[in-house]
Amino acid sequence: MIEKLPTGIEGLDRLTDGGFLRGSAYIVQGPPGAGKTILANQFCFAHVRAGGRALYMTLLAESSSRMLGYVSQMGFFQDSALPDAMQYISGYGVLEREGLPGLLKLVQHEIKRHHATAMVLDGTFVAQSVASEQEFRAFIHALQGVAGMANAVLVMLTHQNRQASCPEHTMVDGWIELSDETAGFRAYRTIQVRKHRGAAILPGKHRFRITQEGIAVFPRVECALAAVPPSCAETSRVPIGHPELDGLLWGGLPAGSATMLVGPTGSGKTTLGMHFLSRSSMREPGLMLGFYETPAHLRQKAASVGLDLSIPIESGALEIVWLPPAENIVDELVHDIVRRARERKVKRVFIDGLVAIRDSLVIPSRMPYVINALSMQLGAIGATVLYTSEIPELRLEDTLMPSDELSAMVDNLLLLNTGRRDQAFRRYLSVIKLRDSDFDPRTHEFHINDTGIAFGPDPKARPRREAG
Repeated sequence: MIEKLPTGIEGLDRLTDGGFLRGSAYIVQGPPGAGKTILANQFCFAHVRAGGRALYMTLLAESSSRMLGYVSQMGFFQDSALPDAMQYISGYGVLEREGLPGLLKLVQHEIKRHHATAMVLDGTFVAQSVASEQEFRAFIHALQGVAGMANAVLVMLTHQNRQASCPEHTMVDGWIELSDETAGFRAYRTIQVRKHRGAAILPGKHRFRITQEGIAVFPRVECALAAVPPSCAETSRVPIGHPELDGLLWGGLPAGSATMLVGPTGSGKTTLGMHFLSRSSMREPGLMLGFYETPAHLRQKAASVGLDLSIPIESGALEIVWLPPAENIVDELVHDIVRRARERKVKRVFIDGLVAIRDSLVIPSRMPYVINALSMQLGAIGATVLYTSEIPELRLEDTLMPSDELSAMVDNLLLLNTGRRDQAFRRYLSVIKLRDSDFDPRTHEFHINDTGIAFGPDPKARPRREAG
């Protein structure tokens, strides 16, 4: 088997099935500012840390010292690697004086002199501008041969938007495209492995981010996370933690299942979720992801209804993750939740606010596939999951049927509804669907008091008697 060199970017290694093939040539294409230079330097320094030797040749007018000024601020930079294991040189002058033949000789000479096992050629479009199409094609073919003879990885960077049918794309072993895209007022970055010989790539576009540590790639979860069956037996139950509600569910939720709590604002979804989390223990660790309420506010809210989350939090049995509902990368979020759940072997997961996840997706139609992948991964480690999703207020006489999308995301569906009767605000709970299980199908009125959820009418909501 041909040796693979990791790219130094964990997510990109997932996309490329392990990294770059040794003895191969790659094109990394993208507009100015897309992150090509950072990606290439990150690869070089990762290769050096693994014991390899890297060479970075630029054809741009920008000096190596200027580039180093930017790169040295990145977290992956390693000053001790220069100039022995990692070396920067310029090929601009040779290209200008001697054209493509002189540049090819320089590449061959420097790879041999430096004993490089990885090389970057930055500014391939400059080489194309000084030659005919046929000469440039022969140059790319020769570079491919140089990489093979040196048993090194050659990465060529270009900002030209060349079509897939262009000769250089058919000749090289791999082609990666970086893009800056917009959707409405939102700007986002994507990466796509368009070609990679001898590898089972993850196709399509994937989000990435540039940080002070370098590039971080987040493969789309619906294709990156393999479908796996739940680890729990179908007959076991996980109590929510409320005796009457667990009675409606004939003992609790099916273990390893995913449940959606659907209802309008103020219907009690988060309170029900806190009942579920309050049962977290070292034997059944819990994990919550919230978007609208900080951990401190959740503790206060739980305490106001008689639920003490401080005990499981301080013991390490419960972890609360809070993310403001900004432009989050959903794939990053899902990978992080799955990682946390695996590390702590979590058994109870509460995700409060699927609306925030949906609104963060550039393509909202991905939502069922994303949540399905998340539910499958959490179920595989034995976790039982609760989600909340907000909908407009429903009339009691309305009938809610789970849609195809809802069925694809979760196993169970509980409807928490609100309405006004006898001049009072009232809450109602209905179990709509429970995976392969019997349940109480009736609608039950409930209220929230200082001990949490209580079934039956709220004593404070009794109608007043008319005087006389």
